[in-house]
Order: sequence, then C-alpha cells, then structure tokens
Amino acid sequence: MRSACYKAKPQANSFGKFEVEKQLKSDAFGCIETGHWVNAQGHTPAIRRKYTKVAWLRPIALILANNEKRALRKLGALASAGQVPQLLAVDPDFHIRSFIEAEVLYRMDKQAMPRQFYQDGMELIRKMRRYGVCNNDLAKQANWLVRTSDGKPVLVDFQLALCFKDIHSKLFLTLCREDLRHILKHKRDYYPVSASERKILNTKSVPTRIWMATGKKVYLFWTRKVLGWKDRTGPYERDF
Repeated sequence: MRSACYKAKPQANSFGKFEVEKQLKSDAFGCIETGHWVNAQGHTPAIRRKYTKVAWLRPIALILANNEKRALRKLGALASAGQVPQLLAVDPDFHIRSFIEAEVLYRMDKQAMPRQFYQDGMELIRKMRRYGVCNNDLAKQANWLVRTSDGKPVLVDFQLALCFKDIHSKLFLTLCREDLRHILKHKRDYYPVSASERKILNTKSVPTRIWMATGKKVYLFWTRKVLGWKDRTGPYERDF
C-alpha cells in the first residue's frame, strides 16, 4: 500500500511529491485531499484528487478526471492569472492542482457582493470560451469561489467540462451560453438583470431541455439510489 506522501510520476520534466494535510471529502469516485506539492521550485499549496479503485466505478472516475485535466491544460493562461487552478502533476491514480485562497460563493453575504463580481464572472466564462472550454456545471454554487485577495471570481471543478477545437461550432456556443445562464441565475437572486440577460435566462437551450426531461431523472436515480448521495449534497460542497 502506498503511503500518504509518495512520489508522483514525472510531469513536465520535473519530479515532486504530495504531502497530505487532510482529506477534504470523499465520494464513490475517489477523494480529495489538501496539502503541498513539493518539487525543486518549493512548496506549493495544492489539492490532490485520488481516483477510486472500485472496478465498476473507476472508468467513470477516469472520464471525469480526464475532463478536468484536459480543461486545465487548455486554461493555463487563466491559471497563471489565478482564475482557475493550475494542473501541477498527473499520475494513473490521481492528479494534483494548485490551491487558490478563496471562499465559496454560497458562504458569502451575497447582498454585500458587488455587482462587478457577476460581471467579472461572465467575462471569465467568455475567456474560457476563447480557449475552447465550457465548464458545464456552473449551477453548482460550490464551483464559484470569491478570491480572498481581491474578491475576483474563481472557477473550480472541471469534471464535466468539455473542450472543443472549433470554438465557433453551434454546440459549443450553446453550452457556453448555458454557462452564462447559470451565473445570471445567481446574479438574479440579488440584482436586477438587463433585458438581454433576461432573454438568456428565459431561453433554455435544446440540450438543457432534453436533459431536464430525460437525463436528469436518470442522474437523480443513479446518484441518490445507487450511490447514496443526499439531496442537494453537491451544490454545497467546495471542490477546491
């Protein structure tokens, strides 16, 4: 059995190890730990996502992990700006990403949140679009963080993210529009929205309508009956 602190395989021609501080949460697909990534450059606050060893769940866990790794690689410029985590290392059983000092949106006094936060959030989504990435899970408030240093928005948890080569494809632009619709839903709770924003809010895309009518029912059965997740567990857990 591997110890809690062990060497990872080389990534970008550098070696390192992850030193665990504590486990933040676990679910059917693995667990998330906080600690430090230690290499020649020093100690970096980091998060490790470990994948389950359960045979019938591991393929799903790997798909989710690969989604996140692919997205974070494409968003390197935004990671450098502290707007998304930076991918630090990968291994067959885990990957490591940087920790960003921030608070989860739902824990903030949203009535005291400046309107600019939501505008900056929309701009962050547009930046991701230019890199060919849509998050696909922004209805989950725990994926929106408020950066401690300046109150700017940070996005985490890219397990459902999709990457596109053609950033002008109809499907990609539709999914990006859904990302925008979700932050507008958060904004609408505390601020009036413009006419153009209201139009986005009131117009669900075809994929969303299909999901609500079919896929969501399967998802709820799977997560609650099979995996035993509690109602509304996901939206109120920071995935760091």
